[in-house]
Amino acid sequence: MKNHCEKAGIKAKWLLIGMIILMVDLPATAKTVEYNLVISEKTVNITGEPVQAMAINGSLPGPTLYFTQGDRARIRLENRMDVETSLHWHGILLPEKNDGVPYLTTPPVKPGGSHLFEFPIIQSGTYWYHSHTKFQEQRGVYGSIVIRPPSPRIKTDHDYVLVLSDWTNSDPVEIMRTLKRGFDWNALRKGQLQSLAGAIEKGGVTDWLYRNVSMSLPGSDISDIYYDAFLANGKPADMLAANPGETVRVRIVNASASSYYYIQFAGTEGKMRIVAADGQDVEPVEVDRFLIAIGETYDIVVEVSDPGSYELRATAQDGSGHSSLFIGEGDQVLAPDVPYPEIYKRIDFSKLPSPYVPGSKMKGDPYRTQEGRPLTPYSRLRSPVSTRLPSTKAVTEYRLVLQGDMERYVWTINGKILNESDEIRIRRGENVRFVLINKSMMHHPMHLHGHFFRMVNEHGDYSPLKHTVDVAPFSKQVIEFAANETKDWFFHCHVLYHLHAGMAKVVHYEGSSLSPSMVGIREQLYEDPWWVWSDVGLLNNMSSGSLVAGNTWHIFRADWEWDWINDQEYDISVTYNRYFNRLFQVFTGVNSTNDDGPTLVEGIFGLRALLPFNLDSSVWISTDGRFRASGGRSINVTDRFFIFGEAEYDSVVDEEWTVGGGFTVNKYVSLLVQQHSEYGTGAGLMVRL
Repeated sequence: MKNHCEKAGIKAKWLLIGMIILMVDLPATAKTVEYNLVISEKTVNITGEPVQAMAINGSLPGPTLYFTQGDRARIRLENRMDVETSLHWHGILLPEKNDGVPYLTTPPVKPGGSHLFEFPIIQSGTYWYHSHTKFQEQRGVYGSIVIRPPSPRIKTDHDYVLVLSDWTNSDPVEIMRTLKRGFDWNALRKGQLQSLAGAIEKGGVTDWLYRNVSMSLPGSDISDIYYDAFLANGKPADMLAANPGETVRVRIVNASASSYYYIQFAGTEGKMRIVAADGQDVEPVEVDRFLIAIGETYDIVVEVSDPGSYELRATAQDGSGHSSLFIGEGDQVLAPDVPYPEIYKRIDFSKLPSPYVPGSKMKGDPYRTQEGRPLTPYSRLRSPVSTRLPSTKAVTEYRLVLQGDMERYVWTINGKILNESDEIRIRRGENVRFVLINKSMMHHPMHLHGHFFRMVNEHGDYSPLKHTVDVAPFSKQVIEFAANETKDWFFHCHVLYHLHAGMAKVVHYEGSSLSPSMVGIREQLYEDPWWVWSDVGLLNNMSSGSLVAGNTWHIFRADWEWDWINDQEYDISVTYNRYFNRLFQVFTGVNSTNDDGPTLVEGIFGLRALLPFNLDSSVWISTDGRFRASGGRSINVTDRFFIFGEAEYDSVVDEEWTVGGGFTVNKYVSLLVQQHSEYGTGAGLMVRL
């Protein structure tokens, strides 16, 4: 029995490749495959507007890197930009120092500098590479990797790579600032800003009221960003010549920054065979439409049955666009449209599965599941060989809760952003289980560097191996892996903007020391950038507004009301605010007013809270015992027209109130009309800076 267990353990180790392989050099007889990759700035014109992008060897996406299992990769990265850069080899099992995460495993490549990556190729399959520096992935720094096995497992007439990506003409940094300030400009541009009129039109008033009133939830977003285009190999549509009767293996890579896609094919009655997921073989399974998460790869096999050019379409999950690969020659045959998402659909919390139900029982997204809009095909993925971890090893389980605040755009794991003092500490030689519980309204594609994990599903011991897993809204996924590495590895959401809003952790092997190349620079991994914005109301009878500077937990703000036309009355508060979560903040600062006679300057202490009915409220008490309480909210009547109201009680100057409406002209300006109890009727502009 002991001998049998030992053999089973050895077999499992070989099957779980990177979770268990020791990083040693291959024999000198291994073939070395070399690539030189140059990252530089390039002007592109994808939508009719010239935009500064980043390219690899002058192309977007970068070149496909081809290897055969058993090769040795030697890749020289040269940086010809005036900012630092990096490359991460997504899904590739390699020594930690080559993983390419700046300040965690690999030093960033400085402007004008270069870096040599060299590692053995110990696996086969479809993978990809991308920058892990700031928002460069959104700007074009990504490409695909194809590693062929020594002998092909499935033979097809054609073998083609399809890299999917999303493209914006806007500056990604400015996109992030817009998200941080809580302005729904992206949803408005997509026609998905939820409103009362929209709820009436779609027959969803009850659901809209339920979410906004009973649950105090913000409007839902399927994707945070408005995209100007979706690309297939760097263009809206790509083509592959093929003859009737031929088969094609399409290696699909979702290299998008924040877009999921529905994949479907116009030929052979829409049938596709999935033969690999995240580079690992699965038992072939036939599907007619499936959802691919960010960071995932799927190998599918399709057949050109008749003359014609058949569309393989990738439709953005939010319904805002698609890209295409046409396979074959002749007249184009289009794939059917995916039903538009029901954005007003109610969340029925009573029917949500318990987060403690085993992963195989979790059916995914109860929030947006509708006919014609399937989830990821996880329940149908089955490994051709057992992936069961050695039963002789101890199992350590970690419960990781994924949450977010859409208003301030903070994304956390267990209530914390990426933080040096909050690593996931594991022990080499044990089995590790992550229980991923999504308590937010968005999908999160969670990617673990340097390892493959078992995505526990209905197939038990034959659960598939993956490196990226989608955790749908209000659902759970369970993943398991053997801890047979050393040092530090990244675990993060692969929505680029969620990652940079904090949804990441470092998986640290206990007993490992910091790599010499990271000494003195590691702290830069944990930088929490500050964002600054202002809303300035300029009306004919008064000015009011706010100026905000904040990072995740700390906010400095100035709020004012000023009768700049008549008697120069003003009320100004300057505060430091400590953010805890979307429901609660505390603050301290100074209030100055001449609203009731002589100028009064006092220290203040208070709190801000989000109350039922999505009511923004605050209360404070001053150093002289003065008390003030206020509350208000705005409602989108249409996507551009909104109404608002606010009431305030002050123990010195009594109460005041404001009601009004506005119309959003563009990202920077709204028209306002309001009635103020003290300043009267006014009209003017709200300017967003």
